[in-house]
Amino acid sequence: MIREVVTDQEREFFYARKKLPKLYTDYLDYCRKIKNLAIGTIQNRKRHVLSFILEHPNKASASKVNKITQEEIQEYVVKAATNLSREMKRSLVVSLRDFFRFLHLKEYTELDLSHSVPTITTYRMSRIPRTMPWETVELILKTINKKTLSGKRDYAIILVFARYGIRACQLRELRLKDIDWDKKTIRFLAIKGGNEITSPLFDDVAKAILAYFKAGRMKASDKYDHVFLTSGEWGSKVMGQVPLRESTWNIVSRALKKAKQQGLINHAQGPHAIRHAFATKLLDKDTPLKNISDMLGHRSLETTFIYTKTSLKQMRKLTLRWPGSSL
Repeated sequence: MIREVVTDQEREFFYARKKLPKLYTDYLDYCRKIKNLAIGTIQNRKRHVLSFILEHPNKASASKVNKITQEEIQEYVVKAATNLSREMKRSLVVSLRDFFRFLHLKEYTELDLSHSVPTITTYRMSRIPRTMPWETVELILKTINKKTLSGKRDYAIILVFARYGIRACQLRELRLKDIDWDKKTIRFLAIKGGNEITSPLFDDVAKAILAYFKAGRMKASDKYDHVFLTSGEWGSKVMGQVPLRESTWNIVSRALKKAKQQGLINHAQGPHAIRHAFATKLLDKDTPLKNISDMLGHRSLETTFIYTKTSLKQMRKLTLRWPGSSL
C-alpha cells in the first residue's frame, strides 16, 4: 500500500522549525478531505505546488495570492518544465491547474487562473530513456559489502532487479508466499495495468535471499510477510525491521555511489535504470520483443518498444547506407 511521505521540500521546513505555507497546507487538506484523492496522486502534486509557492514568496500568502498574474504563471511553467520528463510535465500542468481551481473555489483569487496554465505538447517516446550499461549493473553487484545484514539484503534486492527486470513497487510488494521453493518459481504482482509475472527462481537469487534471511531477516516481526524489510538500523532503529516503502531507490543509489568510487562514470540511478539495462541486454542478445514484453509484464508490445531506443545493436540495424558512399 502506498503511504504519503514527507518530501525533501517539506523536510527543509521541519528542520528549520518553520511552518509550511498556509495555502499549501490548506490545499493538501482540500485534496485529502474534500476531493478524497489517492495518496499517490497527492504525493505527485506536493512537489509542483510547493515549488510554485516558494518561487513566488511575495505573493504566496492568502492576502497577496490574488496579485499573481497570468504572465507569471505561464513563465513559471515554461521554466519549470524545461528538464522534466514527459510524465512529469503532464503532472506539473495538472497539479497547478488543480491548485488554481482550489484558490478560486476558496475565494483566494477572484479569477480562475487554472486557464492560465499553458498546455505543454509532449510526444510519446520522444526522449532516450535514462539507463545504465549492463556492465555497470555487474559492477554494482561486485562492490556491495555482503558481510552485514543490510549488505546481504541490498545484494539480494539488486540481484532480483538485475535477474527479473521488475519495478521497485513489485519488489516492495514481494511476499513470502510468492516464492515457491518446491517448484522453484517466484511471482511478481501485476501493476500499472500490466500482467502478473511468474519466473524461475534462479539459483543465485535463491542463495542471496536465503543468506539475507539467515543474517537476521528471520528475527523480524511475524506480522510482516514481505520478503524484504528495512535493516532495523539507523532511521528504523526504533521500529525495527519494517516494510521498505520508498527506500529501494536509496538502496540502488547508495550501491551505485560506492561503485563510482572505483572509477565508474555517472549513470542514471535507481531501480528503473536497472530495468532498462535488463531489457537492453536482452535486445542485444536478439531476444524476440514479445518474449521481452512478457518478462517485463507488459500487456502491449508498444510499451516495450521504448527499450529499443537504448540498444545500440538495434539502432545500428536501422542505419541506412549513404548514397554514393563506399560503406
